[in-house]
Amino acid sequence: MNRALLTLALFGSLTAGCATTRGHTSVVVDASAQTSGWESVATAADLERINALPERWAKARAAVPKRLAGKLAAEGPLVQPDAALDLPALPPGPYRCRLIRFGGRAAFTSFAPDICYVEGDTKSLSFTKQTGTILPGGWLYADTSKRQVFLGTFRNGSEKIAPSYGHDPARDVAGVIERVAPFRWRLALTQAGKGALLDVYELVPVPPTVPGSSAR
Repeated sequence: MNRALLTLALFGSLTAGCATTRGHTSVVVDASAQTSGWESVATAADLERINALPERWAKARAAVPKRLAGKLAAEGPLVQPDAALDLPALPPGPYRCRLIRFGGRAAFTSFAPDICYVEGDTKSLSFTKQTGTILPGGWLYADTSKRQVFLGTFRNGSEKIAPSYGHDPARDVAGVIERVAPFRWRLALTQAGKGALLDVYELVPVPPTVPGSSAR
């Protein structure tokens, strides 16, 4: 098999071919598109939205009602725009991904965690939300020393395959991955749902079960 073909956990794939392995959905995709920078892959609209993300952060935080300011502050660095640390790359594996939605009609809402999955190798990484109603999935691109860029598409729970990125602007999704604490990352999306100003996923690795080992 051509080495450019990788089996990755990716619903917002560039090509389609679906199978289920190890409890999460995988598709065969052409990884050759990952050799270029994310700017050459992103749509013009997503380029603009990613560049405008700092402004969106400021507007969303300012729009949280005073009565909910304590809940926002309790999230700590997760909701602090300047909290990004070095080494942002998400290690492969499963994550608990909790959506926080705030600003606009959402005020401040924290949802129960779902499961997300990161898979890949030294050449490319994919991110897929595995459970829940709305399922973003796509590629993770190296960017600066403090962030990765996420480009993908949305899939609803009844669909097995999402459209290719760039095919349907209404289904495209983009965002920025940042590490904000040990074993704690966030994915800030450039567009939010339900009238909110900002959607942020908290990403925390699921502790692995290692055969033959015991916790002490």
